[in-house]
Amino acid sequence: MRRRSASPVPPAPARSARRGWLPLTIGVLAMAWGLRAAAGQAWLCDDAFISFRYAEHLARGLGLVYNAGERVEGFSNLLWTLLTALGMRLGVAPENGSIAWGLVCFAATLAALLADALARPAGGAAARPWVPLACVLVAVHPDAQRFATGGLETSMFTFLVTAGVLLVLRGAGGVRAIAGSALAFALAALTRPDGLLFAPLVAAWLLVSPAKVRAALPVFAGVFLAVWAPVTIARTLYYGDFLPNTWYAKSAGLAWYSQGWIYVRLFLARSWPLALALPVVVAAGGAARFGKRPFPSEALLPLLLAIVYTGFVLRVGGDFMYARLLVPVIPLLALSLARGLAALSPRHANVSLALGLLAAAAVALAPNPLPDGALVSGIVDEAGIYTPARMEATRAEGLALRRFFAGLPVTVAIVGSQAALAYYADPAVVIEAGAGLTDRHIAHQVLLARGRVGHEKHADVAYLLSRKVDFTFHHFASSTLDLNATLPMCVIAFGSTPARIVHWNPKLLTELARRGARFEDFPRIVDAAAARLDAQPDADARNAYARIKAFYFDFVSDPAHELPFRARLARAAPPGRASLGAP
Repeated sequence: MRRRSASPVPPAPARSARRGWLPLTIGVLAMAWGLRAAAGQAWLCDDAFISFRYAEHLARGLGLVYNAGERVEGFSNLLWTLLTALGMRLGVAPENGSIAWGLVCFAATLAALLADALARPAGGAAARPWVPLACVLVAVHPDAQRFATGGLETSMFTFLVTAGVLLVLRGAGGVRAIAGSALAFALAALTRPDGLLFAPLVAAWLLVSPAKVRAALPVFAGVFLAVWAPVTIARTLYYGDFLPNTWYAKSAGLAWYSQGWIYVRLFLARSWPLALALPVVVAAGGAARFGKRPFPSEALLPLLLAIVYTGFVLRVGGDFMYARLLVPVIPLLALSLARGLAALSPRHANVSLALGLLAAAAVALAPNPLPDGALVSGIVDEAGIYTPARMEATRAEGLALRRFFAGLPVTVAIVGSQAALAYYADPAVVIEAGAGLTDRHIAHQVLLARGRVGHEKHADVAYLLSRKVDFTFHHFASSTLDLNATLPMCVIAFGSTPARIVHWNPKLLTELARRGARFEDFPRIVDAAAARLDAQPDADARNAYARIKAFYFDFVSDPAHELPFRARLARAAPPGRASLGAP
């Protein structure tokens, strides 16, 4: 009897095996490349230290507040700030924790894109690719690498949005994927308020999906609301506003398309290859219809979300920080481009792959549109400004100030780029006076004219005096807040750090002098001003008295020094009439 020979092993499994390890290897190498680049340029922006101060106060039991007793939501990254506070409670410095967590989220974004590429079924337009193109595109993108750190929530927000989209695209696999997507989008909306844009769009997408997926819409809505609504209600009750104070400070409710276009244009100067997702998906849709293939909806959803979110950024005028607000669209466009190319030419995968790799190379090699601190319409690449050396110098300066301020009821006003200084100095009260991010009164001022986006509302001197601000730091605070027009110049030196005294507080200044602060004795300056009164025109005498009164007499009972001014003004002609005093 003839023995039946064993069946030969078909070549397909070997090819399948190769197609398993090759994309995995390429994806892992891309992840390693991207993470190495991100970690090598790790940085912290100044705005992150606003969240750090909130987190520190929460960890110390003072509440989620910038100043003790003042409930103002001066941050727009609730979940990120809570995570930072948890780390501080566990003994992790926010500088280190924010960088580490940002890198973890960047790695998670890349891993999610890689896992999605590896999980795609064989055959058709959705065949498993030789190269996990979306993962590679994000890994080599300089802006994605740059904002993997920075101290803010950008990397975490980007991961949650990416995870939510990938889970929706896997929604045909069951209710669990849709529930996971709802959870991701709810956490994204709690990480940043603009994350709320995505959930309604995804819900609408599910509504027009095939019946099997559409049946999960109640699950999506239920999970999202169960996570997002209780936290939002609690936050609104705590702060008294549904929207963060930063929304009002940045006048985000007002459309500013011209500024927004400049912001988007600068982003596209480097990311234009990703924008090719739009024509590619349109062409893939036409090819699918012509070839009687299913429409590539898996490429369309991330593209639509990217377009709508970019439209939102365009409307609000973008941001002063180059690319930050648009980093979340990078994986969305990469995902759409990768799937669109696969659907465009399913029988010629090598052509699609070559086009995708050319796009990755173009992104990776594109020059920075804002090099060396260049400023375009108020937009700047802040990573090039807040270098590790600069932040270390700010830290040393702030800690030196902290030794002066410790235990004293000091109130300071800060302007742009001084949040880190205020965090390390840790005065009792800090008023962010350059934009009103942490101050309800400043944020709700009527915007009279557009300026640098996010920096258009400044505290007026009357408000600073009503809050009994003691000091501002460095000369540019005086210029930004226009102090010279209203108050006399009186400088105080805290070691090597110059500051300006905003109002005279004898008790506080006496203690600071005991601790080594140096400043002029203002009553002597008052004596010198009084000696010049008779030689001044009436208008100048009135102005001199008004400036000294706002700075000194309104806070110090000193009739002896005030008497010469009152006597001189009693002899003056009423305002508007010819002066009777000496010329």
